[in-house]
Amino acid sequence: MVTLLIVLGAIVFLLAVVVFSPVVIALDSRNRQVRVRWLFVMEFEAPLPWTPGRKRLTLFQRPIPLCEPPSPAQPAEVKKEAAEPAGGKPAPRKRSRATGRFFVRCLGDSTIRQTLAHQVAKFIRRVSGSVRMNRLSSDISLPDPALNGMLAGALAASNWGGGERRKIQVNFTGENSLFFEFRFHPHRVIKALLLCLPGLPY
Repeated sequence: MVTLLIVLGAIVFLLAVVVFSPVVIALDSRNRQVRVRWLFVMEFEAPLPWTPGRKRLTLFQRPIPLCEPPSPAQPAEVKKEAAEPAGGKPAPRKRSRATGRFFVRCLGDSTIRQTLAHQVAKFIRRVSGSVRMNRLSSDISLPDPALNGMLAGALAASNWGGGERRKIQVNFTGENSLFFEFRFHPHRVIKALLLCLPGLPY
């Protein structure tokens, strides 16, 4: 019994550490990728949209294979065969259509729409309050050298021209880049969701 309590306590402690640890999201335009890191639990990397590259996901430091979308050069026959389920029979869609009609009827009620919009707005407001910026770095180069000089002077006279967490500078080389990193805490998202659930229309 004592051993079971110790094991349960250790599991609860680890879950608390994970839930209260922040999720870090970084966007790097120079390397053309997005990174998501959540303590030792998860790490995800993906190229920016319309950028060649492969996605990578690790859970507890173990790589997880991801299904890549088919290439545009793939023949239509192969895509059709891959989309069909085993046995050549189409998947049943009656349940999904009934669910869709149910949601449409619900959204047709003005009271439900107002209540839902109010709760969604409250949820977004609470979640946005838990987001914190860690670092912002950007290199800007405008087409006109005169505008670059004016912008460089304005940045030098402001707090945006330099700093450890926030730095925007003019490079005069025609290259533009952006690095943006922010974090949020999962327990605050869970709290915001739990506070919004009782107010939803049932």
